[in-house]
Amino acid sequence: MTRRILWAIVGVTCFAVVALAVPLGVVIDREFEGQALLRLERAAILAERDVPAGWRPGDPLVFGTPPRGTRFGVYDLAAHLVSGVGPSQGDDAVRDALDDRVGERETSSSYVIAVPIAEGGSLVAVLRAEQALAVTDRRIRFAWASMAVLAVAIVGASVVLGRRLARRIAVPIDTLHDRVSQLGADAPLVALPRSGMAELDDLATALEDASRRVTESVVRERQFSGEVSHQLRTPLTGLRLVLDAERAAPRPDRREVLDEAAASLDRLEQTVDQLLALGRRRPLDRNRLGLGEVLAGVRRRWLPAFEEVSRPLEVDVEGASPVSAVVSEAAIDNVLDVVLDNALKHGRGRVRVTAAAIAGGVAVRVADEGSVELDAGLADALDERDADAARGGSTRIGLRFARRLIRAEGGELVCTSRSPTEISVIVPEV
Repeated sequence: MTRRILWAIVGVTCFAVVALAVPLGVVIDREFEGQALLRLERAAILAERDVPAGWRPGDPLVFGTPPRGTRFGVYDLAAHLVSGVGPSQGDDAVRDALDDRVGERETSSSYVIAVPIAEGGSLVAVLRAEQALAVTDRRIRFAWASMAVLAVAIVGASVVLGRRLARRIAVPIDTLHDRVSQLGADAPLVALPRSGMAELDDLATALEDASRRVTESVVRERQFSGEVSHQLRTPLTGLRLVLDAERAAPRPDRREVLDEAAASLDRLEQTVDQLLALGRRRPLDRNRLGLGEVLAGVRRRWLPAFEEVSRPLEVDVEGASPVSAVVSEAAIDNVLDVVLDNALKHGRGRVRVTAAAIAGGVAVRVADEGSVELDAGLADALDERDADAARGGSTRIGLRFARRLIRAEGGELVCTSRSPTEISVIVPEV
């Protein structure tokens, strides 16, 4: 790119120099010719004034030193050369002067000026001045040579300045090109260098904004994919447990297992719909729910999983029955599933789920006999347990996803006790 910009600048400069030099050369030629004639005429007039009073053709006549390359000749009224240098018979310029006017001619080799010599108001002779064209040609060639040197200097300066300008333009563009190729990476573009040119700086700013948006979109997509896989694991696990139990001990009434499998599939479909709504940032349907029914569903879904690992699960459905809250059923179910999954995999001992009304809302508490041993405040303990889960080979999206989900409902997910661990899902009353 640098070379292309440089050649463009030099090409435009050369075109401008040629376009200016040609008419300027013509003007210089005419100007120098006019100046040559003017100088020759002035020299002839000065020489004519040197003619002494009373002079007549045939009398001695001495002129001063003429300009270089200039010759004087004097002609009588018959146009015959009587003194100085010139053709023996007067030419057209001499005949014009005999008619009492200045004669001006240009031959193939010289400029000619003829002026009348008067005495007492009467024409007595003609002074003819001649200068070789070579004198003017040398001046014209010198002027052309000076113009050529100036043109070369201008082109050379355009090369130097063009190279600097080309680098100033090309380097930021090449940098932008290299950095734009990183769009879509895990991290957004760092601050792009500013060139001082408003257009390129505006482009760099736009690219930085685009990079941030692309990176955020990529991160959201990856996070959403992880959240989907994480949240779909629970209903799929429930469905597998139903099928495994039926395979191990078939029940006489197959409709029961089909009903349970259909319920698990409904749960799976509900989870997918909610995750899509969350990923597209659409509002979820909220209704006033009795938390007794919510906790009953929690016990029905999670009791088989806890029994499989021989850990007790206590769900206080009766104590939660009088309590209700305005919340999306899918949201509260998914949040509680995340918290219980965390307690099953990373907690210890018995897990107890309770619900109670608090000031301004409702709190659903999930407590186990484990602890968050790192020195962190209660607000940070969720992240600490998520970090413990990541070190144990799990992903770090569980509790953070649950927090995002419940915050979208206007609630909060907090760790209300570090040892023993208690995580509370707080939902506002309205």
